[in-house]
Order: sequence, then C-alpha cells, then structure tokens
Amino acid sequence: MKQKTEIARSLAQQPEDVALLTHLLDRADACAQKCYVTASRFLDLRQSTLAEQALRQYAAPQWFFHGGWERAERRVIVFVPDYARPEDIPGSEDDPIAVLRCIKHRADELTHRDYLGSLMGLQIRRDCVGDILVSDHGADILVLRELLPFLLTHYGKAGRKHLELSEVPLSDLILPEQSIEYLRDTVASMRLDAVTAALFRLSRTRAAEAVRRGAVYLDDRQCLNADREVPEGARITLRGTGRGEVEQILGESKKGRIILSLKRYQ
Repeated sequence: MKQKTEIARSLAQQPEDVALLTHLLDRADACAQKCYVTASRFLDLRQSTLAEQALRQYAAPQWFFHGGWERAERRVIVFVPDYARPEDIPGSEDDPIAVLRCIKHRADELTHRDYLGSLMGLQIRRDCVGDILVSDHGADILVLRELLPFLLTHYGKAGRKHLELSEVPLSDLILPEQSIEYLRDTVASMRLDAVTAALFRLSRTRAAEAVRRGAVYLDDRQCLNADREVPEGARITLRGTGRGEVEQILGESKKGRIILSLKRYQ
C-alpha cells in the first residue's frame, strides 16, 4: 500500500494540496483505528476530485461526500466505521455538518458576498463553511458542527445588518429557488469541450482552454481531458460562470450534427 505522503505528493496540483490530502488520509485512519465517524473539512470541487483520487489508492474505511443538500458545491468527506451505515449519518448526532439559520430584517438586502465576508471577518477559515443558501428570509449557512457554538455567540451581523441566529435541523434547510434557462444547440461530437461551448455560449477554443486549466467539472469532478465523452444527463460546471446539464440527446440534424437539449442554472 502506498504511503500517505507518497499519494499526496503524486496528486497535488498546488503546494497546499499535500497537507490537505495528508490530513484527509489521517482522518480516514482515525475512523478505522478508533471506530468512530470522522470527517474532512469542506472541500471545493477541485479538492473533492483530488480527495476521491487519493482515497482510491488508500485502504480507507467506507466514506461518502456530504454537503447538506443535493446540489452542494462545497462538501465534506465523511468516514464511517463498519458497524454504521452511511445513509444514517446525515441529520444524526454524528453528522459533522450543522445548519446556522440567519434571519434578516425584511427590508435589508444581503448577498452571498455579505454573509461570507462577515464570516471571514471573524477569522473563520473558508474550509469550515460550506454552501451559503441565500433566500428571502436571510440565509441558511452550512458549517462544521464544531464551529456552531462560536457562531451562535459571536456572529450577529452581516455588514452592518443585524441577524437573528439559530440552529435548525438539516431536514428544515431552506433551498434557494433556482431559475433554469432551457437551450437547444447542435455539436459535432459529445466531447467535453464541444458540449461546454454549447452550454455556456463559448467558442470551442475557449471551452478547450477552460478544460485544460482545470475550470471545468463533469459530474462534480474536475476533468482535464477536452475529448472526454459527455453522456446524456451529465452535469457540467464552469468555475466562475455557472453550471448546467445535458438534459437530452435529441438525435441528429440533416448535416449530421448532434442535437442537444440543455439546461443552464441561473
């Protein structure tokens, strides 16, 4: 079996990735040796891809990604002892994620940036905070459970706007309304660069460049291969731009191009 540092160094894309992956594998060992649920900090999509690759090379206990809701972009990895079932963890007392509900005054207007900026102003690490789900009431913020007591005591404002704070069960999470733009386009092939270009209205060249620099994620995994075949139903995320889905392959045009029905989330 490969050593932890060997795995981390072979996969690292940035210097800090070595520490990230080593710590992740340490958490896996803690679960296996002490037989209790452990978890990583929150990972973004790039880090999640590296973490999954590392765990495939390591004798880790059973594990799963958990972000608190189906479309979470920031997720923890939860390691589960053999005696427990992964599906029983979310919402239980062993769940490493808690939900901080922030109720704002009805007249106040606060954005994702306002909530995140105020949290960072408390010197909180970004990897302790998951998705921030903004809605009309304020925001539901997914955080590491260990951080929750501190936030309930010290986090009372976003910018200069006062917030009313409480913990709510994961089952009561308020999901943001999401508008969908439906598109129809044709591509020469189902290559990742071609489908990404159609979905985000880019040139094929710009889409291929985005793939090469690691900005494109296929089904929440970073993909560096522009010629990767994209299946029907696949989700594509372009970092800094948005995300969408290949809803359906409708057939071929008279010119032999593939006709796609696409969904782009706003």
